[in-house]
Amino acid sequence: MKTVSNRIALHCITHWQQQGRDPNQLLLAAGIAWEELQLPQGRIDAQRHFRLLAQVAPHADMSHSWSPPSLTGLFADFLPLASLCCNAASWRQALHYFLSFRPLIGECDRIALQEEDGWARLSYYSESDHPDVVALSSLANLCHLYALLQFYHPGQGLLVLPTPVRPRLWRELAAWLGGRLLLGDGYQLRFPAALLDQAYEGYNGPLQPLLLGELDSQMSLLRPRLHYRDRVIGLIRHQLWQGSADPRTLLAGICDSLGLTRWTLNRHLREEGCHFSALLEQVRREEACRLLQDSSLQLQEVGGRLGFASQSSFTRFFKGAFALSPSEYRSRRSRA
Repeated sequence: MKTVSNRIALHCITHWQQQGRDPNQLLLAAGIAWEELQLPQGRIDAQRHFRLLAQVAPHADMSHSWSPPSLTGLFADFLPLASLCCNAASWRQALHYFLSFRPLIGECDRIALQEEDGWARLSYYSESDHPDVVALSSLANLCHLYALLQFYHPGQGLLVLPTPVRPRLWRELAAWLGGRLLLGDGYQLRFPAALLDQAYEGYNGPLQPLLLGELDSQMSLLRPRLHYRDRVIGLIRHQLWQGSADPRTLLAGICDSLGLTRWTLNRHLREEGCHFSALLEQVRREEACRLLQDSSLQLQEVGGRLGFASQSSFTRFFKGAFALSPSEYRSRRSRA
């Protein structure tokens, strides 16, 4: 079942009250109880979320209630996610983390990254068929992405909106964004693709694993049906961070942590559509890219931390995943 953080519902209630409207009327129409909104990590199912937005969106005078796009709201509501997204080695990695952990905000829409002819675009797709709901959700999400892009590359990016956007809101956005607002067929954020891989000088390597661990834990709570998959990914990461990277003992240590036999764990993972070896490769790929950002680490040390017996085996693994060697990857990153 797709769900959305109840914090969005709370913001809708606040906006509704600021207009002098009765919040009980809004909640009754959406089928939401006050008690649900008081849960610290509460979630609202997608159907009721859309019913709530369908009530609020037609009355949302966004041109007066919004401020220029910023990350303030993301930090206030989803601090670990915002912190991780602002501590990436590159804009591409920041987007990867935002899109990977974005289900913590909501799961009833989609954001896609595409690259073509030297340009990249982030396109927003809502599962709602209500035009005001689509506009409200699209702008909220694209403004977060625009603000995140400004964090890494100030003054870059074009916000593309379709014709249904209200004239007053268009004028307000145009005043904020100047010439960086365009009319198009859908809701998009466009920017030069070369920005994706430029190294971010403020990247804090030691902090990143701590934030990833916190978000892995939150995702495990969010998706109980993928309980074992997410827990295994988190345990693999933690064992690699602690230096327990030997593949011969890593699986046994994870089984001990979960209180399961190897056969039982593999059965649970198969039921969730995955295998331990694939999860190990996924984490190794992500950790390899992260560790290679640290120029003080020798390539052999990076491979050793990931459990490879030799530099050549690590190189074969990395080239198979990314079509270039670890040294080539590091060289490109240093020139970006």
